[in-house]
Amino acid sequence: MPYATLAKAIAEFARSKRIEKRLREADLFRRWPEIVGERIANRAKPVQLHRGRLVVECSDAVWRAELQFHKPELLERIHGAVGEGIVKEIFLK
Repeated sequence: MPYATLAKAIAEFARSKRIEKRLREADLFRRWPEIVGERIANRAKPVQLHRGRLVVECSDAVWRAELQFHKPELLERIHGAVGEGIVKEIFLK
């Protein structure tokens, strides 16, 4: 058996146990400030992810309206960070 890096071994284990998707979902919450930027992260927090629908709680109506306008860009950033298929829709509240 060829030697593999620890990262490759963990990735293979994750795929074999079908937990890779869950790990990417958790990564989204952990990396939120990095993905959307500190300015947005200080005013909007991901609170739930269910069946591809990410619920983001905004600090106020002004930020909710601003982020509504930027949904396509946010979705693109999320896809770039954790892959497509994890988040299909963003709901702002």
